[in-house]
Amino acid sequence: MRNNRQLRVGIRRTALAIAIGNSVFNPVLAAQLSELDEVLVQSSRDSSTAAQSKRATAVITRQQLDEQQPDSVAEALKYQPNIEIGGGPRASNQQPVIRGLSGARVLQISDGARQNFNAGHRGTYQIDPELLEQIDVTKGPAGSMWGSGAIGGVVAQTTRDARDMLKPEQRLGGYAKQGFSSAADQTKTSGAVYGRLNEQVDVLINGYYSDQNNIRLGNGDDLMYSSERDSGGMVKLGWQLDDNQRLTLSHRRSESSGAVPSNPAANVVDNSSVIDRESTDSNSILEYAFNPSSALINVDVSLFHNRTQIDEFQMVKGEQDSTDYRTVGLNLVNRSTLDWGMLTYGVDGFEDKSQGERSGPNRPIPADGRTQVMGGFLQADLPLADAWTLTPGLRYDHFKTEANNISDSQRSDDEWSKSLALSWQANDWLELIARYDEAFRAPTSEELYTTGTHFMVGPFSNSFVPNPDLKPEKAQNKELIARAQFVDLLANDDSLTLNASLFENRVTDFIETQVIMDFANRVFESRYQNVQNAKLRGGELAVNYRLQDLDLGLSYGRTLGKDANTGRALEGIPADKWVASVGYWLWDRQLKLGTQLTHADSVSADNAQYDDYTLLDVGGHWYGLEGIELGLTVDNLTDQYYQRAFSELYEAGRNVKVNALYRF
Repeated sequence: MRNNRQLRVGIRRTALAIAIGNSVFNPVLAAQLSELDEVLVQSSRDSSTAAQSKRATAVITRQQLDEQQPDSVAEALKYQPNIEIGGGPRASNQQPVIRGLSGARVLQISDGARQNFNAGHRGTYQIDPELLEQIDVTKGPAGSMWGSGAIGGVVAQTTRDARDMLKPEQRLGGYAKQGFSSAADQTKTSGAVYGRLNEQVDVLINGYYSDQNNIRLGNGDDLMYSSERDSGGMVKLGWQLDDNQRLTLSHRRSESSGAVPSNPAANVVDNSSVIDRESTDSNSILEYAFNPSSALINVDVSLFHNRTQIDEFQMVKGEQDSTDYRTVGLNLVNRSTLDWGMLTYGVDGFEDKSQGERSGPNRPIPADGRTQVMGGFLQADLPLADAWTLTPGLRYDHFKTEANNISDSQRSDDEWSKSLALSWQANDWLELIARYDEAFRAPTSEELYTTGTHFMVGPFSNSFVPNPDLKPEKAQNKELIARAQFVDLLANDDSLTLNASLFENRVTDFIETQVIMDFANRVFESRYQNVQNAKLRGGELAVNYRLQDLDLGLSYGRTLGKDANTGRALEGIPADKWVASVGYWLWDRQLKLGTQLTHADSVSADNAQYDDYTLLDVGGHWYGLEGIELGLTVDNLTDQYYQRAFSELYEAGRNVKVNALYRF
């Protein structure tokens, strides 16, 4: 039982390249289906594994990251059904779109710490995949465990750890890696040193540096102002106090600089919209884990501090802007195994502080805001019979927000979030799950308190008007999940896994910017308003078949969105997506080859038509010599000139990515 309640990700099998229904790049190594139990889904918060979780999940392992060579977290998830890349081709602006929702509606966490930064047209995913051991996603609302923000899902990023990288008897190790990507002439250098200082203390130092030119599109043109320079690193110190206790201290920092449009997801109309942007993101976490022999105690406690600073210089107008966003927080989670079931419960809280300065006339005035949230949660796993499990969950959150630059601006509110799941293990190979989940998203200080000028039209100024009466966005999701596993189906030692889900997510009080240009009454203002009730319906299917060195995969994802009041289709919903994959091992498993075929359907909107497209990606990874790995990946092999649905920008053309790694 205790093995199912591991303190953290723990020992990961580097041979594992597939999570249930989610591998569309790599063939499975010599893994058996039982090895899936060792992949903990950090976004679930209850220490469940990919096989045990009662939610729709996706898992990307370190090996998949090495072989796919993504430039962003969103790109690493691009083959998953009902997960799309949002924000355009600039990696620093990309974010995952999960079942039609993105941005602040998808909760982002790193090693359990919330990453809350969200400010206008600025990238929110600051962690380079080079520093990550695993990415996992919970699809759909998860408010009963995480509180505010998780109405579309949760993206959990787990950073690397010396214990995962050291061999059993190794005391000191490291690696050096050099990569190149052709679409932007990007060079990337990365490396790490890790080791055990003694029997109790381990340390990891990990870093990277990359530099790229403008991105080449499928028609041969360059995407102007898409060059950038990125660097970052992480130091992590672990102290195993005894067999039951571990203390971890980590600090991560990343820097990015480049000239970009003020909205990196938009085309450059003229140079007046181009800014020189420098961003710095840092995160410090102190974690304590205690897991004694008692079945009642398996506790994780963490304190964290995040800070994101962005300095921008408008090169034509000479205007200087700055943004400073800070978060401090606490998490406490315990898991107790009892004779009649398992409980996951805890408390957490955080405080966000945002400040900004805008120089020059007729500019927005950012809120000098502060948001405080405290919450407590409880989830129970209750076996009803040999084949039935009931999982109810309940969470309470209290939050308050105020702006120091606006008098009488303080407001407070509270929310209850509920969940209920019923699972039935129908037989040895089939599990059926029905679940209901609620979630909410509290308005940000930017949405509540922004003032100043939004834009100018000739002599007319459109101004932001604060709206402290905004209501939280709320989600109610109903979902059916089916999972099937077969072995020795068509041949000895083959395996087939199938995951399917159907969902309906009703989101009320959508917060959007409402712009009024009433020339007759001379009313020119912008404000954030609760303007829409949305209904998001869809499903996903993932099938994987493995026979010896061959792995085949097929997945499909579809989300339909409409305004629940008017019945009109919602904009911003990604296209239906098919992904087919083939992977094969050669030369006694020294060389792995893979290919993925992605097809996205066409999408019609009121004022636009987005064509369908088909992309072919191929790759290979060689493990022929001990300590040496060589990788080659070609994204968009046929050099398609394509545009994702509701994206203003076209994506990168053919991109040949090579890397060489030496590990000692």
